[in-house]
Amino acid sequence: MTLLAMPAAAQEQADQAEAPAAEDAYHGDIVVTATKNGATRLQDTAMGISAYGGDALQRSGARDMRDLTQLAPSMTVSENSSFAQIYIRGVGSNNVFAGSDPSSTVHMDGVYLARPASYFNSFLDVERVEVLRGPQGTLYGRNSVGGTINVISRKPDEVLRGKFEAGYGNYDAVQLAGYLSGPLGGDFSASIAALYSAHDDYVKNINPSGNDIDDDDTKAVRGQLRWNPAAGTDIILRADYLRQKSAIMSYSKLLELRGGTSLSDTLLGDYSRIANNFPHNSRREGWGVGAEASFELSPSLTLKSITSYRESDFAASFDTDASDLDLNRTILNERQSQKSEELNLTGKFDRLSFVLGAYYFSETIDYPLRVQTISTNTETFSAPHVETRNWAAFGQASYALTDTLTLTAGLRYSTEDKDFTQRRAVRNITTQVASATQNYALEGRYSAWTPKAGLEWRPRDGILTYVSASRGFKSGGFINSSPSATQGFGPEYLWSYEAGVKTSWLDRRLQANITLFYYDYTDLQVNFFIVPGQTDIRNAANASIKGLELELRATPVDGLTLEGNLSLLDGVYKDFTSAPRRNTSLSFDASGQDLSATPNYTLNLAAEKSFTMASGWRPSIRVEGSWNGRRYFTPENTLLESQKPYFLLNGSLVVAAPGDRLSVSLWGRNLTNTEYVTGTASFAAARVAGRVGNPRTFGVRIGYKFD
Repeated sequence: MTLLAMPAAAQEQADQAEAPAAEDAYHGDIVVTATKNGATRLQDTAMGISAYGGDALQRSGARDMRDLTQLAPSMTVSENSSFAQIYIRGVGSNNVFAGSDPSSTVHMDGVYLARPASYFNSFLDVERVEVLRGPQGTLYGRNSVGGTINVISRKPDEVLRGKFEAGYGNYDAVQLAGYLSGPLGGDFSASIAALYSAHDDYVKNINPSGNDIDDDDTKAVRGQLRWNPAAGTDIILRADYLRQKSAIMSYSKLLELRGGTSLSDTLLGDYSRIANNFPHNSRREGWGVGAEASFELSPSLTLKSITSYRESDFAASFDTDASDLDLNRTILNERQSQKSEELNLTGKFDRLSFVLGAYYFSETIDYPLRVQTISTNTETFSAPHVETRNWAAFGQASYALTDTLTLTAGLRYSTEDKDFTQRRAVRNITTQVASATQNYALEGRYSAWTPKAGLEWRPRDGILTYVSASRGFKSGGFINSSPSATQGFGPEYLWSYEAGVKTSWLDRRLQANITLFYYDYTDLQVNFFIVPGQTDIRNAANASIKGLELELRATPVDGLTLEGNLSLLDGVYKDFTSAPRRNTSLSFDASGQDLSATPNYTLNLAAEKSFTMASGWRPSIRVEGSWNGRRYFTPENTLLESQKPYFLLNGSLVVAAPGDRLSVSLWGRNLTNTEYVTGTASFAAARVAGRVGNPRTFGVRIGYKFD
């Protein structure tokens, strides 16, 4: 949902927050800009939203999107061959290859990131991360059916500040990071941030023909140049670059007996070792440039432009059959570029506030894919070329009917064109001579109106209640590994009905929020792994999701913070009579089955205690626990392709020197060394394989900052 207009007092308070403020010592206040109409305090924002400042992310040890699942309610993250699969309130997609798009999205400094291969960038010089739950069809229109994650960089200003860190941990983990920000003279300021991160393999391979997997070697840099030539004018130029190498994990852990193999079968149930015979490798490179310009046309009107160009190049090869048998191998390369432009005009007039905007996005993807069958010395080669163009116009207005009651209405119209060209062949691996070829071209146009309406009531200070109805839309597309020239799938739609209460008590030392929602989900896109090199996406008829989210934050005494959130989800396919059954050409009725990747509960708890010693040293301790209910990874809801309930424990000890410039941190994640999988695939030559979660990691970090 998006923000319902605030009473005059709350609006005035928000207007004073030009940029996000640091968290209050015990109130836990954090400022967000999710509504695109100025800054608001998190507790004053009438939507399902969580937000985490850069310092809070560091204390938790959150390094990228995957670590947010142990902080934010109703969120799960998996990956398919290093392509992120983000589910928010049960809405997501497990097919994220060329021709299809994610259902829950990521924005970086207002720029939509189209390809999930770029989602796992490390949090580098981040001001905060916002997790918006529920369809964002009005303000974040492109494919944000389940929700969106906003990553906001720290803006340079007239204050000279910097921070530098060095860390070391088990698996020979090394991390060097830092940023420097400050004035350049005149009307200019700038910042530069850089990161180097590396660790050895998490999973050992006992087969000498393969290699150890799930390591990392990442280098990243980001620069910003800010120009303030006049009052009310703010122009920021941004550029970033990332390069990562890894022995890609993929679905590499066999989860059922192969039969007739000595190595793979002996490791069944041991998630720390594999016996794959083909080496795994991956390389990811991405860069982008952008400009954000804001012009205050009058005290009541502001015009903003966000312009961006980005490219990414991801290549990988891995053992598709996840065993010591030489059966199948996969070699892929996704090359993508995108351009986007968003213009929005915001206005605030007494009781009325509004956002009007226009959006354009274009993308080109080339995705050559080779799936080799060693026994026949053949490979299935596909080379889809996808061109996408998206246009949208949107508006949202909020009107304060009284000092306590506000009405909001919004509407977006989106239209998207996709041109899909497929070259496909079955050819000899050695000679590259094709025995069968296919060439075809397909076109699709998808359009939708996505409205929103809401009502917000503030009966007294510290209590916010709201209700809303909003619609989400995700465009249709084509599947890159289908041999059918008539293939394709239609858009999916979601109506969300939500009610929430946000409360603050005891001088804001206690915050308690509760959200209830119901999703009517139609034509949802469901992906199935058929055989190596071939997948299928079908529109399931409809589904429903009912949910409850409870969020608590308490500061009973200065220096002690207790946090927790509980998510209960009931997501089922209501009418899905033709779901394909694994490794067969048969279908079955999946109606009544649980939605994929939707745990029936998640519970996250955290306690943080800081101390101030007479010497001026300030130690603080943080402990986090995360309980996760069972989730199924396919509509069949089999135990084999599911993850049973599991528990994760994280902790950290930070000691800050007098003056807070120097700090030393000890940290640990998954301290109980819980073994679990975040996703499965049944394309491993008629067997199920899984993507293993990270093992126990720990280390020490030394930091120095100044401002």
